[in-house]
Amino acid sequence: MKPAICDLCLNDFRSEMFHAASGGDLVRFADYSPLDAGCAGHPHGYEWFCAEHLASAQALASLNYADAMARLFRQFGPFPEYPALAHSDPALWVLQVGPNPTRVFCIIRQAMALSPRQAKMLMATAPFKVMQAWPQAFRTWQQALEQAGASVETRYPSSRSALVESTAPPRR
Repeated sequence: MKPAICDLCLNDFRSEMFHAASGGDLVRFADYSPLDAGCAGHPHGYEWFCAEHLASAQALASLNYADAMARLFRQFGPFPEYPALAHSDPALWVLQVGPNPTRVFCIIRQAMALSPRQAKMLMATAPFKVMQAWPQAFRTWQQALEQAGASVETRYPSSRSALVESTAPPRR
């Protein structure tokens, strides 16, 4: 079976699929051909699509795979090449510090093992990544930040987010 990578835009949502069973789904086209019993591989006409392109692909499921893909490429245009994922675990991000920056400051320092100066500089640049790990590993920090009034988000890596993150200015 192919990994959860959008067949159209090559958006890699394996991590989100593994951790949260979301991010996209498989679409069965008209020329779907199941594998014989005992065979390994991926059946023809049964492809992954990210959440962004899933509805459009499902609307074309009555067509054969090649015709559907031709229409999808015409509809969405060409896509740039995306680098492979360097890290596949989701990340905890602080989007906004919120009404209690002192509490958030203390939590950030403890969670990230930062000096007061580093934590202060980081908080001034929100949004910022707190840590990258399995969601269960940062759930305690996520809850503490939410209780302190911070707006947080779990971000699942994709080829696109790796590209955006790699072009972001370095943290000091």
